[in-house]
Amino acid sequence: MINVAKDTRLTDELERQLMMQAIEDQYRFKPVEALKKLFAKLFAAADRAQAPSGKMVETAN
Repeated sequence: MINVAKDTRLTDELERQLMMQAIEDQYRFKPVEALKKLFAKLFAAADRAQAPSGKMVETAN
């Protein structure tokens, strides 16, 4: 990440490069974040499958 001071002026070319880099980073695949989301969904589904008595509901495998 680039740290830019408040009083630093950006040239048009530098600003274009920074914007293009930010757009590319936005669409880059991030495997760690994808795994976190997957596990969050799995644990949420497991919580929903839990019976009100606290016992797990058996599912067909």
